[in-house]
Amino acid sequence: MAMKSARGALGALALTALAGCAVEAEPGALIADPYENVNRAVHRFNVAADTVVLRPVAMAYDTVTPTLFQHMISNFVDHLRLPVVFFNNIFQGDVDEALATLGRFGVNTIVGAGGLLDPATEVGLPYDPTDFGLTLASHDASEGPFIMLPLFGPSTGRDAVGRLVDFGLDPLTYIGVGEGAGATAATAARFATPPVVDRSENFEVIDQVLYESEDSYVTLRAAYVQSRRAQAAHGVLDPENLPDVFAE
Repeated sequence: MAMKSARGALGALALTALAGCAVEAEPGALIADPYENVNRAVHRFNVAADTVVLRPVAMAYDTVTPTLFQHMISNFVDHLRLPVVFFNNIFQGDVDEALATLGRFGVNTIVGAGGLLDPATEVGLPYDPTDFGLTLASHDASEGPFIMLPLFGPSTGRDAVGRLVDFGLDPLTYIGVGEGAGATAATAARFATPPVVDRSENFEVIDQVLYESEDSYVTLRAAYVQSRRAQAAHGVLDPENLPDVFAE
């Protein structure tokens, strides 16, 4: 019953987000942003959360964690994402990439100490992430309006749906680890570790966007949208056709 309720809620949220995908951008705009006032308020909250929590934690993580361990933790975070990547490879109809993802998972699980090491890259199976937002894009779903999500950051209507579906596709969503304080700590680590690792690995770029740009909201919106469009096009975009991030 709980599983059916979760699926029902997921479906309802997905339909709600998809409804927003019908919004059209104004002529000359990079993307439709009908919720800009709300988005800016959420962005201010996210920047404050980064300033007070995520940035200091990422700095501490980078300072106290040896480089080798950082590399191993990063490998493990990527490894845990592979089941979702595999499902999306299938949904995108890319059988070759699905087999490569499955092969990477097998090699790094068996030979790579459960994903802490990355021998798969050395044998020609590099990490090639994808997600359900890109799956929707591969099926020509509209990207919809720009949305700034609390804590999660920039998104689009299409990518917001993708986040929900990816959460539902992730086997870890349905796997409990122990009980009591141990289970709580494991859950907290699961959700907290990836953003800390990502923040640490992209420290200078994120700092530049959030704290050094004239309008961090506009800069982040442009950078996110252009990056996602490049991913949706498998990296095949003419740079001359992309808007200047700082032009607005």
